[in-house]
Amino acid sequence: MDQVELSGLPRVDRVHFALAWVLSVLSLLLATATLLPGPNKVPFGAVGIMFVAIFPVFGVALLRVLFSEGGRSLLGRNNGGRMARFAWSLPTGLKCSYVVMFAAVLLAMTAGGEARDTKTDEQGNHYYTRWNNTTLHSERVVLTAAEYHEAAKAQARNFASGAALFHTMGGFLVLVAAAPNANRR
Repeated sequence: MDQVELSGLPRVDRVHFALAWVLSVLSLLLATATLLPGPNKVPFGAVGIMFVAIFPVFGVALLRVLFSEGGRSLLGRNNGGRMARFAWSLPTGLKCSYVVMFAAVLLAMTAGGEARDTKTDEQGNHYYTRWNNTTLHSERVVLTAAEYHEAAKAQARNFASGAALFHTMGGFLVLVAAAPNANRR
């Protein structure tokens, strides 16, 4: 399989690929910012926007793969090693970028900690609810301010790193869908 050239992609594919990578890097930066000490400095709205952006960016990339010739030739039932050969045919810089991005996302996800759906009541007390298997009821667990900030940061980190993962995969799917030489052996 010949090496994939990004400059040979149609403009719409280059824009989609660049958008997926920009959103992936921004999501990873948001996840990294949650590792800073002290209260959460990352607005959860920004994390939410990155997470919601998964649906149009990754969803369109997935649909393009499913209905493209490149996707059919690389993802078919009897095409075992073609996807690996395609990934290997990417330019060296892009392969290294994917390795670094997936390693960083994996590190952010494992450093995520236990994400709890934290809330604050009318009196300003922080808590989360959990299911108690003994009493078969949900119960409120009160958190200190420090525990609340760490739980909120873990929640933002998990959402942002998940968004980074899907945006990175979306960028790869754009390349798969646009693969002009995917049907070669």
